[in-house]
Amino acid sequence: MNAGQAVFLVGGRGSRLGDLTTDTPKPLLPVAGRPFIEHLLDKAVRDGFTDLVLLAGYRHEAVQAYAGNWKGAPLRISVEPQPLDTAGAIAHARDLLDEQFLVVNGDTWFDFDWSALKLGAGDLGAIAARSVSPADRYETLDVRAGRVLQIIPRKSAKVGVINGGVYRLKRDAFSEIRGARSLERDLLPQLCRTGHLSATVFDGRFVDIGVPESLSAAENIVG
Repeated sequence: MNAGQAVFLVGGRGSRLGDLTTDTPKPLLPVAGRPFIEHLLDKAVRDGFTDLVLLAGYRHEAVQAYAGNWKGAPLRISVEPQPLDTAGAIAHARDLLDEQFLVVNGDTWFDFDWSALKLGAGDLGAIAARSVSPADRYETLDVRAGRVLQIIPRKSAKVGVINGGVYRLKRDAFSEIRGARSLERDLLPQLCRTGHLSATVFDGRFVDIGVPESLSAAENIVG
């Protein structure tokens, strides 16, 4: 099975983790005995992705050590010339990208078959979504018949459908992106407004390692 290309966002500072990321990029922090990014790369290969790209920024020298090959899949690195945020980092790597590709947040573990996330007719982007409780740490999605009609700011929600940090995106979605731009704050709301954004709800173990308590919880979730 060839599921195509998987792109990993590993350029963030991880400031909410304090001193843990002073010398180490957040996706390289140890989880279950290995750098977290290695769990993500292994999963991508298991799910059939045959071309891997790391989008690096903060402490990129440590990320560049992974360039070359990962368990039979080519692994390439794109380094931001300055902080470009998530959408900006993808736009900067445009020459490395296929016509469409998977994108995975480098600080998120969402355990479903990544190859099952597909773009529908007319889509420029698709979100892998998950129902969580409580949902107050996250923006929630108003999804109807597979379309994302609204992205709702964080609020005290007991249950909500959230962005799971895994996406299928078309390269053309980034044609107008210049400089520092965010997937969550800029590109996805734009695709939602123009009717080009879908979402599929998946079950599966989920954790983001962006705060110390969830980093600790990830020890028993990944793998």
